[in-house]
Amino acid sequence: MDDAPDEELALALRGLAQRRGPPGRRDARALLVPLGRLLLARGEGGCEGELRQVRAAVAPLGPAWEAALREELSLACAEHIQGTDPRFISLPNFDWSYVLEARERLEARVRAARALGGEPPAALWNEVQAADRRVQTRREKRAGSEDP
Repeated sequence: MDDAPDEELALALRGLAQRRGPPGRRDARALLVPLGRLLLARGEGGCEGELRQVRAAVAPLGPAWEAALREELSLACAEHIQGTDPRFISLPNFDWSYVLEARERLEARVRAARALGGEPPAALWNEVQAADRRVQTRREKRAGSEDP
């Protein structure tokens, strides 16, 4: 449902409302990715209704939501950091499409989290930025070579 973040977000909100027990990182991801995609496409002003709905859905969850949000952001950051490990990034069969798509999803999560008042852990975010620099440097080298 990557093509329909509105529908994806509505489904995630319904799932969260029907959930028994505290939310987990998968619940956070289900909300953050489509909300973030909408925010990246429309800006906060274009997503006021969606932001209001998500805030209303997560407010009663309090610390459980905050823990789920932290865990999801931490894992998404770690995925990007590990996925751009210098030992693998220069291999000829490195999966660039996976890394770039995962980075887009990470950006969506972070954008949504920030709009909701959250933030990725600072140390991990610094490592994400270092990983981004590795990716950029390697892509520039690839563009200058005859490698496909």
